[in-house]
Amino acid sequence: MKNFVPILFIFLFANILHAQNRFKVGLKVGISTSQVHGDTYEGFHKFGFDGGATLNAKINEKWKAQFEILFVQKGSKFIGDANKGDLRFYLMQLNYIEVPILFQYEHKKFVLEIGPGVGYLINSKEYDQNGEVINGIPFYPMEVSGSIGISYKIYKNLGINWRFTNSILPIREFASGASTVSNPGQRNNVLAFALIYTFGNATTK
Repeated sequence: MKNFVPILFIFLFANILHAQNRFKVGLKVGISTSQVHGDTYEGFHKFGFDGGATLNAKINEKWKAQFEILFVQKGSKFIGDANKGDLRFYLMQLNYIEVPILFQYEHKKFVLEIGPGVGYLINSKEYDQNGEVINGIPFYPMEVSGSIGISYKIYKNLGINWRFTNSILPIREFASGASTVSNPGQRNNVLAFALIYTFGNATTK
């Protein structure tokens, strides 16, 4: 539960700012589906939690800026096909506190968003068919990412959000040690689906 203390703190702080009409506070909860580019296992097969608090600032009638603090579970997963003699198994579990800063454009019930983010790695674990991987390649403690997404207002203050997030800088080196300027190491790829509830008076748009 201590991992959620920063989320609770920012939510309480944001409520103070919410007294101004320019700011709106929200809560976000959903799931993440992820893979890791460069780990040789393809597919968004690793499911996890994605949620936290949001603070939205109105710039003008169409543009907004949104600050979030989220707990996001990332990583990758692979299960071989025993019927084909493939007994391989792999699981990478990465837990992050992530802070995206998004620029949003609103059109009727749709909101388009794009922006950078910084993540702090809380913990990491890896498993294969032999059990936990103890001496694996270490992960970097910080992640720099970019996100693009779209939201749709379902009803009054409730909306649904889809977002793709990709590491800009690597999360660790390749197992082979090989790297290039354009491909320096493994990176997180995350698709997230979430419900967002915004506190305050709902707009009529």
